Amino acid sequence: MHFKILLTTHSTAFMTSGGGESELVQVAELLADAGVQADIYGIRSRPLRFYDAVMHFSVHADGEAIIRETVQHGKKLFLWPNVWWLTPPDAAEISRIESIIQRADRLLFKSVTELNHFAARISVDFRKCSVVASGISDRFLAPVDKDLLPAVCDVSDYVLCLGLIEPVKNQLELIRALNRLEVDGLMAGGFRDEEYYKRCVGEAHPGIHFLPFIQPCSALLRSALANAVLVAEPSFDPPGRSCLEGAFMKRPLVMLDGDWQREHFDDNVWYTASTSSPGIALAIQAALADGNRDEKIESNYERIYARHSSSTVATDLIKHLIDAGLTNY
Repeated sequence: MHFKILLTTHSTAFMTSGGGESELVQVAELLADAGVQADIYGIRSRPLRFYDAVMHFSVHADGEAIIRETVQHGKKLFLWPNVWWLTPPDAAEISRIESIIQRADRLLFKSVTELNHFAARISVDFRKCSVVASGISDRFLAPVDKDLLPAVCDVSDYVLCLGLIEPVKNQLELIRALNRLEVDGLMAGGFRDEEYYKRCVGEAHPGIHFLPFIQPCSALLRSALANAVLVAEPSFDPPGRSCLEGAFMKRPLVMLDGDWQREHFDDNVWYTASTSSPGIALAIQAALADGNRDEKIESNYERIYARHSSSTVATDLIKHLIDAGLTNY
């Protein structure tokens, strides 16, 4: 009988939908496809005693009760910290997080860059750390209904930006770049900062459209990606899953330069010279005009598929679960 995993996160995680929360859902999906019983904590999950282990996403304080119950019931705890600091955490926060990770049987990170970023701020036992890439669903390789997005939103030949609209994602400078270029855009995602969202809408030219959060892996999301001339995410933190999905669908990608970006995409994307609109505009122009664009896109697809296909990631993740002591797979 294959082992049974309960996936959990902190209590307020789904108040605002974002990439970290969709990560939990998609890990559950890829584990289930590999034959693991992977249930997300909620009204349909079973009592804790039924499961072999808990996989908890986040080091948020609101999740500490779940972590405490997991340890008290003698269940193995696999912890995805899922955190990226733009400013150093204070001493109290460091102490709190270090107390949490000491109780984990394994710490899981989606990239070497993320592990290094975490370990530079939090004392970790590297023997408990594993890097497991983000798994991208094979649904992104399936035929796409390109008529679906135009039926929802009257926009074409657009630059797509996916994710919550908030200052760290830098959509305002992207909008200013699109204004400068007179290029249409689609900003797809809810917002965490209403004032920032209103500034984005207020400055956007009429050809820039806004959609709320689109469900992960949905037909609408795949249609939005397929119809985009490129995907741009000039965020101050790593852009994450949506750019990996864009690579799966062979879209040119524009983003800020950085260690995470280089680890994943190498030289196969177009990096902005700065975080401001002139630098973003130049990168968009370069991506649209590059004579080697098709070769870079294909190279990027091959690189990302080899490392991030759901079957590859599921196999790797299960190996780490077994290495940490789960034995009934």
